[in-house]
Amino acid sequence: MESWLGLDAARQIADRALDDARGLGLRISVAVADEAGALLAFARMDGATRLSARTAVAKTQTVILTGKATLDLGREWREELGAEPELFYGMIARPGVVPFGGGVPVRIGDRLAGAVAVSGATSAQDHEIATRAAAAAGGGRAEILWAARPKRHVTYPLSYRPRATSLRRARTHK
Repeated sequence: MESWLGLDAARQIADRALDDARGLGLRISVAVADEAGALLAFARMDGATRLSARTAVAKTQTVILTGKATLDLGREWREELGAEPELFYGMIARPGVVPFGGGVPVRIGDRLAGAVAVSGATSAQDHEIATRAAAAAGGGRAEILWAARPKRHVTYPLSYRPRATSLRRARTHK
């Protein structure tokens, strides 16, 4: 079993996200990056904004830097840094850090293999599309790691496994 995310899998992920968005009547951009953050696949649908293209790429970088879904990262920062607002606003002002939904890690086994990110719809829709795309393309070998579901009910293709996270506890990935 391959332990890395390659071009073929990245294209499958991007194609699945585009098909999903088309089915929902949305116009999105999708980016897929490897574990080092190098872009493997990218697409911007006709009618999707130029800003969504840059945001999708930035979401992949955020996932690679943190190892977390961008939706979960934003929630965590709002909860843990609420007592110190200047730190919160300083973190979200950092270039390339996107603390809202749409970027999800792709894990193969316990290893961070890459990231997929969608932008152009709502934060929750971006997250859902990215999650389904990565899971469908994995063929049973890639797994999405995320800490919490969106607040509204959503059906996910993978079983939900919550993980405790904290900014105070350093997490490393292989």
